[in-house]
Amino acid sequence: MYKILGTNSYLMRFIILIIAFVFVSQLSYSQKKHVYKARATFYGKKFTKSKTYSGERYSAIKYTAAHRSFPLQSLVKVTNTKNNKSVIVRINDRFRRKNVIDLSLIAARQLDIIRSGVGNVTLQLLDSSYLDMYRNQKIDSNLIIPENDTIRDSLIIKGYLNYYVRIASTKMKVTAKKIVKQVADEYELKAKISKATHKRKPLYKVVSGPYATKEEADEVLHRIHKRFKDAVIVED
Repeated sequence: MYKILGTNSYLMRFIILIIAFVFVSQLSYSQKKHVYKARATFYGKKFTKSKTYSGERYSAIKYTAAHRSFPLQSLVKVTNTKNNKSVIVRINDRFRRKNVIDLSLIAARQLDIIRSGVGNVTLQLLDSSYLDMYRNQKIDSNLIIPENDTIRDSLIIKGYLNYYVRIASTKMKVTAKKIVKQVADEYELKAKISKATHKRKPLYKVVSGPYATKEEADEVLHRIHKRFKDAVIVED
């Protein structure tokens, strides 16, 4: 009788251990499943000031990157698996190759892949709570982010791209359309028309953006201010 109970007790303990192992394994997987392995390259000098997929101009000194499928304007932590150096970049361009992220020069320098030209990295999507960390990055900064602090791939990041340049306002829709075409032709700048109401009458605002930082919006405002003197930066 005692032997039977002992055998059953041993069996129950074994089953509990198996269940616990499976649970911990699944938990660990669920925490890391949004950390992806990839290869990192970087933009050459010839791309300086070239137009990205989002409409921005590429700058070697901004923490941006191109990726095939990550949402535009999303934040991504990129870690060099060889030296554990990390950087946060904002996706503002597209790159055709699968499992590759193309980094700005400053981001590549942060990861120390300039000499090799390519590096093995992990990619981790972040939410907007990391925007301040993204904005305040410096060369050789230490980015400590828990591996399980991620967001779903399908989640478009909102709440931090809140700077716009209001180029002009007019009561005539046809005039607004002309301004949109004008800024596209003269400044290669994407703009859209936002309809509002002023004193119960329609008002058409020509707006460019959103921009991730006030500095980027300031740059656009400086470019167009001679022709559009009433242009201002607004937050949404």
